[in-house]
Amino acid sequence: MERFVIAFLLLGLLASAAAVEGRVVPSVFEDDQPSKRSGDRVLIGVDLFHQACGLVHFKTMCQSLTKLPGVTTPRQVLLASMRVAAAKAMEAKARVDEYAARTHVTGPMVSIVDGCRKGYEDVATSLEETRKRIEAQGTQLVDLNNQVSGALTHTDDCQNGFDDFEMASPFAAVQKNVFRLVDNVLNIAVEVQKAEAKQNPVGHGPHVH
Repeated sequence: MERFVIAFLLLGLLASAAAVEGRVVPSVFEDDQPSKRSGDRVLIGVDLFHQACGLVHFKTMCQSLTKLPGVTTPRQVLLASMRVAAAKAMEAKARVDEYAARTHVTGPMVSIVDGCRKGYEDVATSLEETRKRIEAQGTQLVDLNNQVSGALTHTDDCQNGFDDFEMASPFAAVQKNVFRLVDNVLNIAVEVQKAEAKQNPVGHGPHVH
């Protein structure tokens, strides 16, 4: 039940963040104090917060993750970002299914819709599998960058189908949101893996996306 509550809160926070993410976001630390608090709970120290959210492309989305109960470390920010990105990918797949049932797609749209379904499902599956591996083994996975990069590539599968037939996509807004979330996952993963590697050196971290 706790996981469902956290997921619900996370989706609500990120929906709000997505609405303003298109604007130029001010510096993450512009209004920061020595510690960031919500009530009496310290969220994340400034240095650790910078490592987790400092280099992402969509900072408002990342900052929203730090407001969730129990998210107090960079690794928890990473795991939360994976959960919400996977959930949004499955939400996108459901949107595609609903559209296909409502419009009774024919012709090229049949293959395009199938590609959209598979693409979003692949995004969610890849992120969920990688998240479970991190929970079990930590962030020093040799293929962490490749796994998340693969998920990011699959975010384009739906749009690529429409582009191939030079058709406008009815899922453009959903596509953009899923891409931004997974792009953040990749960059958060880079920062968290590098930070944890410094604490416990094991091989080399991934390259920044």
